[in-house]
Amino acid sequence: MRTLGILLSTAGLVGAGALALVTVPAQAAEAANCTVVSQEDASMLRGNRPPSWGKVYVFKDSCGRFWAEVRMDSKLPANARANAFLVQRGGRTWDCGSGNGLVKENESSCFTQKVRGADGARFRAYGAEYQNYGGGYTELGKNYTKYIR
Repeated sequence: MRTLGILLSTAGLVGAGALALVTVPAQAAEAANCTVVSQEDASMLRGNRPPSWGKVYVFKDSCGRFWAEVRMDSKLPANARANAFLVQRGGRTWDCGSGNGLVKENESSCFTQKVRGADGARFRAYGAEYQNYGGGYTELGKNYTKYIR
């Protein structure tokens, strides 16, 4: 009888694993079929004046997900950082720490996690560049995109 109980519990675990395997590919297929349907961008400025040192973007895909990205024109030196923020109107904020991490030395871009927005949700991106001249990082430049939905 004990052997039968072990067999049944093992079969239950195998069945649960099979269910998980069926679910994951469906989610991956949805993500693979999503395309960008809307975007806004703004130039990254130091001191709110040209020239531009890169761009900050906010994107929306056909699956209703939003994310922000910053793309600098060149790789950053050791004493610089850049970050993108996804800002929900009247709501939360996410930064590159929730995605692939801040832009640091020898890198030029980062992105936030993708966030599913409810119908009518509005998002924009905020990009910032920081420098450390020995006293900690201070903001050099920033800019915001327009809201999209």
